[in-house]
Amino acid sequence: MTQKSDDRTVKMGMLLGFFGTIVVFVSFYSFLPQVAEEVVVVERLKLAIMCLVFPVALFFLMIVRIGSQRYGNPSADPTKCEANTEGMKVDLRVLSNTHEQLMIFAINMLALSVLIPYQLLSLLPIYSGVFVAGRVMFWIGYRRNVLWRAPGFAMSTLPAVVGVGYSCVAILLTVFAVF
Repeated sequence: MTQKSDDRTVKMGMLLGFFGTIVVFVSFYSFLPQVAEEVVVVERLKLAIMCLVFPVALFFLMIVRIGSQRYGNPSADPTKCEANTEGMKVDLRVLSNTHEQLMIFAINMLALSVLIPYQLLSLLPIYSGVFVAGRVMFWIGYRRNVLWRAPGFAMSTLPAVVGVGYSCVAILLTVFAVF
């Protein structure tokens, strides 16, 4: 394969992830019940924390997967052998990237839970589901063909970019409204 072909594969994967994310958000938002009245901050934070459980469960599963691969081989001591197989190397990279993404996701989820209008709160569980699906797709794609991780990466990154952007604007508008 050439670099041009690889770039095309990644671009197509990112586009698939981008459009897939939009389709999932729009579809689920139109079918899920909407919040009908304002919700107090404690309930908003409770929703955000509940939406963090499945992403954290996936992260924990990744940790267990890597830990179980260490048993009975030289990687049992990661100071001497970080990964015993190529699959384990991939799993470690996915775990590292998921850790980074999960930090952004958690902060973003908490910020959005208090900043978005109550009518949009049903987006938070959708965001959580899309994040988990994207991370699973990223993991599977990385293990099959490193270029195929792009759709999963897009699914977990695009909502983060939109959410962080929204949160930054909402905070700045609040700050400047005070002055």
